[in-house]
Amino acid sequence: MDTKCSRRKIQLLVTSALLLLQNFLIIPQILAEETSTVHIVYMGDKIYHNPETTKKFHHKMLSSLLGSKEDAKNSLLYSYKHGFSGFAARMTKTQAEDIAKFPEVVSVIPNGIHKLHTTRSWDFIGVHHSSSKTVFAESNYGEGTIIGVIDTGIWPESASFNDEAMGNIPSRWKGVCQVGENFNSTNCNKKIIGARWFLKGINDHTKNLILGNNDTSEYLSARDAIGHGTHTASTAAGYFVENANYKGLASGLARGGAPLAHLAIYKVCWDVPVGHCSDADILKAFDMAIHDGVDVLTVSLGIDIPLFSYVDHRDTIAIGSFHATSKDITVVCSGGNSGPISQTVTNTAPWLITVAATTIDRAFPTAITLRNNLTLWGQSIDNGKHNLGFVGLTYSERIARDPSVDLAKDCQSGSLNETKAAGKIVLCFSVSDQQDIVSAALTVKEAGGIGLIYAQRHEDGLGECGILPCIKVDYEVGTQLLTYIRRARFPAARMSLPKTVIGKWISPRVASFSSRGPSTMSPTVLKPDIAAPGVDILAAFPPKRTKKSSGFTILSGTSMSCPHVAGIAALIKSEHPTWSPAAIRSALVTTASQSGTDGSLISEEGSTNKAADPFDIGGGHVDPNKAMNAGLIYNITTEDYIQFLCSMGHNTASIRKVTKTTTSCNKQKSKTLINLNLPSISIPNLKRDTTVVRAVTNVGNINAVYKAVVKTPYGIKVKVEPQILRFKSDTKVLTFNVSFISTQKLHGNYRFGSLTWTNGEHLVRIPVAVRTIQFES
Repeated sequence: MDTKCSRRKIQLLVTSALLLLQNFLIIPQILAEETSTVHIVYMGDKIYHNPETTKKFHHKMLSSLLGSKEDAKNSLLYSYKHGFSGFAARMTKTQAEDIAKFPEVVSVIPNGIHKLHTTRSWDFIGVHHSSSKTVFAESNYGEGTIIGVIDTGIWPESASFNDEAMGNIPSRWKGVCQVGENFNSTNCNKKIIGARWFLKGINDHTKNLILGNNDTSEYLSARDAIGHGTHTASTAAGYFVENANYKGLASGLARGGAPLAHLAIYKVCWDVPVGHCSDADILKAFDMAIHDGVDVLTVSLGIDIPLFSYVDHRDTIAIGSFHATSKDITVVCSGGNSGPISQTVTNTAPWLITVAATTIDRAFPTAITLRNNLTLWGQSIDNGKHNLGFVGLTYSERIARDPSVDLAKDCQSGSLNETKAAGKIVLCFSVSDQQDIVSAALTVKEAGGIGLIYAQRHEDGLGECGILPCIKVDYEVGTQLLTYIRRARFPAARMSLPKTVIGKWISPRVASFSSRGPSTMSPTVLKPDIAAPGVDILAAFPPKRTKKSSGFTILSGTSMSCPHVAGIAALIKSEHPTWSPAAIRSALVTTASQSGTDGSLISEEGSTNKAADPFDIGGGHVDPNKAMNAGLIYNITTEDYIQFLCSMGHNTASIRKVTKTTTSCNKQKSKTLINLNLPSISIPNLKRDTTVVRAVTNVGNINAVYKAVVKTPYGIKVKVEPQILRFKSDTKVLTFNVSFISTQKLHGNYRFGSLTWTNGEHLVRIPVAVRTIQFES
């Protein structure tokens, strides 16, 4: 009996302990579920014309969810009420699931984070301020247009934003100059006509790091602490600045693409960490830009792979730009910096202009002279203190602190022996993606070295080390240097100052970092659309609290190529104010160049150095002068985009919620995926044959006759019907069919070609990409 009682007591104790432990584990789970975070409640196009009525409707919905008006007021961050309908609010996961069931709601998503896609270039692409035969003369420098910049803010004191020659602010402008830390109404002028800043979303995500941290370099205003937004704004629309340079390099006349265009600034990206931007803030920027009356938006940021569906709404750039485009605003986006790997391009929605990055014909060669009188060349923008005499040269592995550990080859932190590195130039070889030239320079500096030569695979774009002279070389030069070090008894070298050299390099080339197509979300939409300069671009930059700053810097990325195209879009808009965003995109794509300065095809910098294809550069390298006079355009309406979304598998109900129209998905347009009237053709799954439909609008001479010229992709037969298009005063739009027949019996990769319409004056070219499918899993 006693034994049985003891066993029963033990069982009861164990059971009680397990129940207590279970409850103990459940409590934090419940608390975690009940934690409020920012969610975006997206409701599609506006129901009410009056923004205040829309806001009251949002507040009423939130009140019914949370139980009181006071809770709703405290929860609400933003009401999206101008370009579309929705709101951002703090709510628990359960509450988010509940409000998603409301009939007015399209979707509810957590607040995600986007990242920034971080001059001579205008001369290089043919925009010369001194010639009367240029695009500037035709477009009046973009006067009267408004470019919105969704980025990190602006440094208004920059000479690039001088408004002395600016015209009056357009009467349609509805924006404001929002005051804040170190930014007041006088910082706006006739160049910077508006400035807003949005941080509620990012501040909630970072747990008040901006508002609560006095150590941050950020400004609670539209003032730019990072510099990225200032650089992109001045590239798009900066005014003429004489003798602009970066520490004596790249000296010349700086200006933006549309120097008389007005700027509207929307700061959504913050230094927490550098360049992070939240979905809630980005959507609010789009909403206000639509309200304010911009003509063009430049957006140099994006999400990472994998991409989200355009009706999934986790891609807030796709959402905001859809509503902006439907309001006749041209939206230009960077394609991303994940190249040269394929299928990495972002911002792939068909209503966006997606931009790849290319090089220009300017370089900064830097001589390395060895004691045996051999001179080798690298590149650098470190123009600070150089020891112009010969000093000891050594290889990092020779001076490793611990030779048994493979850390010294690429100069990882703490890997070098201070005694052996002191007073010498150190050669390091890049062997991992975790190390770069700036990190290696810090290691060399800490070990007492006075210079760095960094050997790496080709990678476009130069960065300043700052703390000591750095020269970037390729592996071939690095190997030559290493051979010299091994053979010389007392190896020594002299590092010269970098020079600015123009016109000696074949260009453009596709930048090694520029993200490549095809699009993983919608491979029938060929992306990127166009390529533009994005390597070592000189543009305005905050002085970073130093009196020695020239107010300019050199940056690289598709972030830099994006505002080039936005500036050109503003030029086109000023010349053709009635053109739709699709028409502007078409003019850019169909007139682009495929040739470099030597007459050969543009090549891509990457693992192959092959000729660039449409997944590298879209239609080609932008040609502003030709884009102003395109001849024919491929136009697209909002209705067309809606049918495209239908063909992606979204039902009529979800589409109607987004657009608030009575549009129904048309089963007869089931092939809209390939028949969307883009200035390109991409067929990712050609089995035997298919026919694509396109239409062109004549914007040139009234009586024009165009003939089709086809460059056929390998293994594909192509037939165009009709082969001749005849336009008259009463016939401005003509439709044609393009039939593709596969001659391949094997599963293949993409093959490329083009279709060009020509009347002797214009060459209206679109790229073609076709992949034959003979095997399906």
